[in-house]
Amino acid sequence: METNSHIKMAALAFLFIIALYVFFVYSNLQSTFVQDIANNSKVMEEGFANQSVIEGFEDSGRDAKKVLENVETLVNQLDDSLHITKYRKDYEELVNKSDDLFELLKIHLLTGLKDIDLKKNIHDAVKIAHNLSVYEKTKPALESCLNYIEGK
Repeated sequence: METNSHIKMAALAFLFIIALYVFFVYSNLQSTFVQDIANNSKVMEEGFANQSVIEGFEDSGRDAKKVLENVETLVNQLDDSLHITKYRKDYEELVNKSDDLFELLKIHLLTGLKDIDLKKNIHDAVKIAHNLSVYEKTKPALESCLNYIEGK
């Protein structure tokens, strides 16, 4: 008798799983849930069954206006706190001195080559080369800052 109840429970569980599978396939929800699990995102909250979901695209544009408002708020807050027009000369000097600093840091970085033994560890030379390329990218960034300041 106990064996029959186990068989009945297993059959009910199996039928439940099949019914759930049919529901997912019929509602085309399997692709939505699998996509969301794979992308580590969440299923659309409102009316997701009525919306057509194109694979690879999500409804990310629905919050564009809210994102724009948030960015505008951040821009206004930063602009208000920096007072670029008031302290324009100070910021220009800051950018110029920063450029000098990064040029000196590149030279300082190159002096580290004296301690490198290529036979033992060539990776130290590669690290210096990588850091040198990172410093080199500061020049266009600083020029961009100057252009922004001049445009204010």
